[in-house]
Amino acid sequence: MELAGYADCVVSRKSFRKPVAAFLRTVPGSPSYFPTALKAADMTCLNAAAMRRRASKLEMKIQPDTFRDALYPALYRRDFGKLGPPTGLVDLQPLSLAAEFEGGSASLPAEYKPGRAFGDCVARKAPQDVHALLMAEPYSGAETAAVEKLKPALGYCLSNGQTVKLSRGALRGFTGEAMYKLAVAAQPVAAKKAG
Repeated sequence: MELAGYADCVVSRKSFRKPVAAFLRTVPGSPSYFPTALKAADMTCLNAAAMRRRASKLEMKIQPDTFRDALYPALYRRDFGKLGPPTGLVDLQPLSLAAEFEGGSASLPAEYKPGRAFGDCVARKAPQDVHALLMAEPYSGAETAAVEKLKPALGYCLSNGQTVKLSRGALRGFTGEAMYKLAVAAQPVAAKKAG
């Protein structure tokens, strides 16, 4: 719960938009991944969390992958939370991984691509339920209800006989990244249809 609040704070700060964008375009596990994560981490948000908890000091140790997984749901909440999921996600062309990362996608870790494809499939199959998951407070009853509603889409997006064990944080990360990127891609399509 603290991590989601921290990520919400970070993405709300205009001065951190460029460092966050740079971090999210950095290939996970690359030599510049950790340094760009540090630049995107805002100590003011950490101090604000400490004050809310009435603690003189709050220390958070976040791995870059965990921070990345929290940032996409926060970006989605910031930019699309009040609007709800865009329509027509199923009809969007596949998104280009090469365009999403500095230096292309050739050096992406092997485990990234299947998780990203899985999140994309779930977001396209059940956008309302993914929206509910991303808007729910972590570890709340609303989150549990959203996960239950997502189970058919999760099963649909697995290959026959394939099983996967996901933490709720990983599920939020995969679906949050996919939902945010799909929602951004859907904006120009919606504008063309309206015009």
